Amino acid sequence: MRGYALVGPFASAHARAQAEPFRALSANERQLIGLIRRDAPLSRAELARRTGLALPTISRLADNLLRDGLIGAEEKVMMTRMGQPSLPLVIAPHAAFAFGIAVRADMLTVSLAHLSGMIVASIAEPHLGATRQDTVERISNLIVKLIESNDVPAARVCGLGVGISGFFVEHPMRINAPLGMEDWATSDLECDLGRAFGLPVLIENDGNAAALGEYLYGRGNEYPSLAYLFIDRGLGGGVVLDGKLMRGRRGNAGEWTGALHPDMRQDRPTLRTLLAMLETAGEYYDSIEDMVRRVDPASPAVSAWIERTLPTANAIISAIGAILDPDTIIIGGRLPKPIAQRLIERLEFYSVPVRGTDRAFPKLTTASASGDAVSLGASALCFQRAFF
Repeated sequence: MRGYALVGPFASAHARAQAEPFRALSANERQLIGLIRRDAPLSRAELARRTGLALPTISRLADNLLRDGLIGAEEKVMMTRMGQPSLPLVIAPHAAFAFGIAVRADMLTVSLAHLSGMIVASIAEPHLGATRQDTVERISNLIVKLIESNDVPAARVCGLGVGISGFFVEHPMRINAPLGMEDWATSDLECDLGRAFGLPVLIENDGNAAALGEYLYGRGNEYPSLAYLFIDRGLGGGVVLDGKLMRGRRGNAGEWTGALHPDMRQDRPTLRTLLAMLETAGEYYDSIEDMVRRVDPASPAVSAWIERTLPTANAIISAIGAILDPDTIIIGGRLPKPIAQRLIERLEFYSVPVRGTDRAFPKLTTASASGDAVSLGASALCFQRAFF
């Protein structure tokens, strides 16, 4: 990684460590922050009921977190069941920040989130053909821009999450990136990028990151368990079961393409295939991102794409329903929502009823997270590591 310019606010990892404001939290403190973040405002009495911890223990833990500035107490007074006044507790969103990065072969997104999970600001730009070094330097510049334009104290940034296409090999930090991203493949990205940025770095498969982002900021309010079909240049995805990201032993859970015979892979529902079919039909776009913004969902080429990809998509959702049985299967990624809805209307699970009755299948729905689900999930990884 020699030759990479360090991000200005984080150039000295040693100086940052000396000023590190985040102490290691206990398991009980993490549980409290997680509950408050999800369901605030919550009283101490309600937290005691949900956790099973004694009220004095809850009060002690809450006081510690209040002193750390990670939570706050609202002015409005609530009444507990016992009739005692209690200040409801909420997350102090600006106590900590994290960056979420989505690195694609054709697109780069850098998002800044605060502790509540809300995106403070986000910048997306094309970077076709950019080398890894060029991309790292561009990320550095965008981080500086977001830090300065949003007046974020550098010492309050707890980390940087990166979602990138590919599957993990040998070690959870080594990802085999797709063709066209050779200089990202199979290196120790967490270590390399951590040195480059002077920040703790977490690397995640983009499908896993998108599934987590959708769960936290989209359909997770409705469905505790979901499978996510991440439709981008390629096809990937992720699984959240009972609120937990299921990564698998090697981090590759949700690699739906692996369920297909190699002869079927050319007919996967991908944006690369859709772009090629639109161009064959005489509809031309500068890039996948340009197509995503401008394509007509009613185009005959879109209809042809749905017909072509339907058998493989049906095979995938049927496997998910049979093996994982989640509450819902979400069609997401960068696939435009109107096209995703058209695809859902045609999808069918393999049905083999017995005595005229079949098992219940997961609901099919479109993604609802606002913004880039990959960068949302990538930033959330940093908060989960430090606080939840």
